[in-house]
This record gives sequence, C-alpha cells and structure tokens, in this order.
Amino acid sequence: MIFSKGEIKITTDTVPFVCARTILPIHTKEEKKEISKKPYLNKRNITFFIDAGGEEYLLFFPEGYLWDGASIPFGFRWIIGAKGNPKFLIPSMVHDKMCECHYLIGNNRNLSSKIFKELLIACGASKLKANIMYLAVDNFQRTQGW
Repeated sequence: MIFSKGEIKITTDTVPFVCARTILPIHTKEEKKEISKKPYLNKRNITFFIDAGGEEYLLFFPEGYLWDGASIPFGFRWIIGAKGNPKFLIPSMVHDKMCECHYLIGNNRNLSSKIFKELLIACGASKLKANIMYLAVDNFQRTQGW
C-alpha cells in the first residue's frame, strides 16, 4: 500500500488494521488503567518502508502493538480533532514508534516530524491541520531534548 509519493515515500507490506480498545466491567483495575493509557491496538503485523531522500528505513509493528493516539491537548481538540480521529491513528502509531525507538530513523527528530506530517496528509487530514500538528509535535520534541 502506498501512503505517500511526496518528498518522503512511504509504503507498507499490507493494509494497516487498527482499533480502539474498550474498557469493560470484567477488566481489572490494572487492565482499565492500561487500556486508558494506551487505548489503540494494531491488529496486523505490518512493516512501513520509508524512503527519505535516498535514506531508507523500516518500521515494523507487530500485531498487538499499543499506543495512545494523537497527543492533542484538550483545549485544542475543538480545532484539530479528537486524539482517536481515524485520520490520526496510523500517523500517531508510526510517530509513537519513532519516539520510542529513535535509532529506527537514525535518531533524526526532524525526519520523525516530517514522516508524521506526510502520513497525516496521506490518511486524509487537511494540509492545514497536518502543518499545525507537525509544528506542534516538532516544537514539543525540541523542548523535550530530542
């Protein structure tokens, strides 16, 4: 599946399949806490192939990978949208993995932000929202020392 044909080319070996996990009465207190912290689940093994100006990277996501969705501050959700917006799920999954494992993209913070932006646009977010989210993520990462 081709996600992006722009400056950064992003393809996958299969179609992503992700879902939201739901807290049920049968869950323990610990399970409820864990689901609240990382409510999104990757349901299929998938590899993202990224070509960024001749540099190639592979990002593998095993079935069962968990993440928290797009980290959008509550006060900005009325402008950007909810953290679980389907247009944000794949980009946030990929970005979270790059933040967890900097070495997968050569410890390149700026590249992680650009990949995030390209995926947002490829997944249907408007260019305006993608640019706002890109700038927010890139500046936040800079302040956090990455």
